[in-house]
Amino acid sequence: MGTSNAQFASFGLKGGLNFSSLPELQTGQSAGYIVSAMKESQTGFHVGLTSLFRIAGFYLQPELLFTQTERDMLITTTGPSPQSHPFTQLYRHLSLPVQAGLSLGPVKIGGGPVLSLLVDQLNDLDDNINFDQVMNDVTLGYQLGVGLVLGRLMVDLRFEDSLSRFGTEVNIGGQSIDFDTRPRQYILSVGLLF
Repeated sequence: MGTSNAQFASFGLKGGLNFSSLPELQTGQSAGYIVSAMKESQTGFHVGLTSLFRIAGFYLQPELLFTQTERDMLITTTGPSPQSHPFTQLYRHLSLPVQAGLSLGPVKIGGGPVLSLLVDQLNDLDDNINFDQVMNDVTLGYQLGVGLVLGRLMVDLRFEDSLSRFGTEVNIGGQSIDFDTRPRQYILSVGLLF
């Protein structure tokens, strides 16, 4: 019975890299400022807990992960002497993805929702610039992925896209600029099941 349960339900630790980008360059403008979010890919990471339930050719894989991603941004002042201020915006989340799908021997193919809770955000922008990015505390997205389970080792490759707005606006110089950023990312992770 113990062996049967071990094959059905496994729990473990996982970690890996996130390669996030925007579908296109995002810009917003107000009197005196242009704010841009670059579409180029940035590398982040994730670590946390994973579980795997397998039965009759199907699997369910709920997880709890701490995820850190970042985005290159640029503030340009307009006027007679325009200046550019590049900076990196950092985001930290608790992510709760739930994957379900087919389990074909060692191969997993599936998808499912991911709920993200914003824990913290910070940037390396000069303190003289009064900048604030207004973010949604909770966002919903989806993931599609494939994976391998080789004994206690699990490898996953996923694509994640957002179904809700990640950021709503930026505030700079006492002005608000509407800013709808919906990042997407490729996620590569390795897990160890117990």
